[in-house]
Amino acid sequence: MGEPMASALLTGLARLAAGLAGLGLAHLIALRLLQGVDRRDSALTERFILDRLEATALGLAGLGVVLWAWSALPLDGLADRLVEGLVQLLVVVLVVRLLNRILLKLLTVAIARVGDATAVEGLMALAPMLRFILWVLGLLVFLQNQGVRLTAVVGALAGAGLGIGFALQGPAKDVINYLTILFDRPFEIGQLIRFDDVWGRVSRVGLRSTQLRSLDGERVVINNADLLGKTLRNYSDVKERRVLQRFTLHSSTRAEDAASVAGLVREAVRSVEGGRFDRSHLIELTERGLVFEICYYLPGADPLASLDAQERVNLHLLERMAGAELRFAEPPQAPGA
Repeated sequence: MGEPMASALLTGLARLAAGLAGLGLAHLIALRLLQGVDRRDSALTERFILDRLEATALGLAGLGVVLWAWSALPLDGLADRLVEGLVQLLVVVLVVRLLNRILLKLLTVAIARVGDATAVEGLMALAPMLRFILWVLGLLVFLQNQGVRLTAVVGALAGAGLGIGFALQGPAKDVINYLTILFDRPFEIGQLIRFDDVWGRVSRVGLRSTQLRSLDGERVVINNADLLGKTLRNYSDVKERRVLQRFTLHSSTRAEDAASVAGLVREAVRSVEGGRFDRSHLIELTERGLVFEICYYLPGADPLASLDAQERVNLHLLERMAGAELRFAEPPQAPGA
């Protein structure tokens, strides 16, 4: 080994030692600063991000020190290109790992604030796909920095992606449907919904299907694509339920008695706490009798509780009509009777 080479090697080692010592000192200072970060639950995310940024910055600085020490050696050509390429690859790895961790942490925190554990589980199921996308982007950036023409690479990825796209067409739709439910939030866990002829409370939202617990106690599994492709009724936001019904009094009912029906209906509706009377009209005169249409509102979003309240209104109305000697019309006779 010649004297110039030995001198350059000593210079490189000195740079490496000085750089590592500086990194150690910077690391101690960063630890002191991070100790002042609030450790309450609301600041845990901030602490997580700062820790990952500190670790990544330390790694990047270490790679910078290595390059600085290497530049002191009188080497060029293939050795320099190999070292620079390796350092650039490690930089891409560190940055992609940082982005992966921070992105997943922020998404997890944002979904967890909604209070839906199932949504967090769904995000964890999608995490490998998100990581894969970031690693592919990082690889493309690295290849571009190495002078590789990305036209052929992108073309190959497009060709492969076309075949993979056909194979993953079904799973991709499942992911899109799940994300639509996750972010559009047409319903939440525990809410009462109606889909076709099924009434039930949402018990679980999965990547491919949603599970309901029907009013009969059955577990109903519905594909998310079907769930989003048809009309869905969510009863959890209903503050009151509108009741519209008709009945027919006997044709012998006198006019003054017919006029008293509105008061009887109003009294029956008010017998239920929160009930709100809307209208009562004699809408038709037929051979069978007098057809009345009544409309009122009952509080609450639960259909079962509303049905209980509606039953109390009907029983109260039936009692008052019997006291007023109002008779219902006879049902029509069956043909040939």
